Amino acid sequence: MSDLTSRRETAPCKTLTVCRVCKGQLELALRGSDPEYEPSAFSPSYHHVGTHGDLYRCGDCGTVHQLSLPRGRELHDLYREISDERYIREEEGRRREARRLLDLLGAHVPRGRLLDVGCGYGLLLDEARRRGYDVEGVELWVDAVQYARKRLSLPVREMAFEDAALGSALDSERYDAVLAVDVLEHFDDPVVALDRMCALLAPGGALLIVTADPSSLVARVTGSHWWCYEPAHVCLIPRKTLHGLIRARGLAIAEDVPFVHTFTLGYWLMGLSERLGWAGGAIAYAAARVPRTMMLTASLRDDRVLLARHIGTRARTRS
Repeated sequence: MSDLTSRRETAPCKTLTVCRVCKGQLELALRGSDPEYEPSAFSPSYHHVGTHGDLYRCGDCGTVHQLSLPRGRELHDLYREISDERYIREEEGRRREARRLLDLLGAHVPRGRLLDVGCGYGLLLDEARRRGYDVEGVELWVDAVQYARKRLSLPVREMAFEDAALGSALDSERYDAVLAVDVLEHFDDPVVALDRMCALLAPGGALLIVTADPSSLVARVTGSHWWCYEPAHVCLIPRKTLHGLIRARGLAIAEDVPFVHTFTLGYWLMGLSERLGWAGGAIAYAAARVPRTMMLTASLRDDRVLLARHIGTRARTRS
């Protein structure tokens, strides 16, 4: 099948299960490959199209699921072993992205305790610390944790956010800001993860989530070639559904804006070449020769930034 909006086929009984988000019925939406999941396919810089498993769409809430992924500890082990040299080579662009997110957060919570869930190398945490936030991170990726601790001297816990031990450690903790940037789609149970994030918020605190939107125009137009259909994504939650989940937990949506990416031009071109498969050779050749000083900032409007607060704040939704 070419995309999620085309004719749908009911999933075989042996694989049929209920939606992790709303318990609705799942239907096969997009045939994938039969992948052997390896840590290399879970790196943030992995861009190869069609290497995910079959994707199922909930007929009620629209969430897209990759049911063939391992679960629990086996899934966490894949994240621990990731190696991704290309990630940190894009440090300047990623710091610019972090500063834009912190500008948005700062308009609501300009200071206080900040927890970054899935903090990676800690670049956002480092930028937040420079602005006076009291920062802490949680991350599974061992190489990234070591970089954050040793190179940036950041307090980062090396464990899964779902880990019961972490829950016990954070039971008495409250944060003025909890951030989950490109993380929600990786959770085995995104609803439980969202519950924990909300429980960690102090009164008046802000929850900031960046996640891919499978209901976006770009996702619908590109279909099976949408770049967010990749091996590492467990659940992709539509924008409208995520709004409902957040509001059901007593938070008010204060901001809903497109996420803006900044990378070197070579990185953009290399990602495009990988998504084109055999046809991307010429683009890859050009990407290797582009000066690293050339940066490109753009939004494809298929990633959303949602900021929600415990207090009643009128939403500002920008298309």
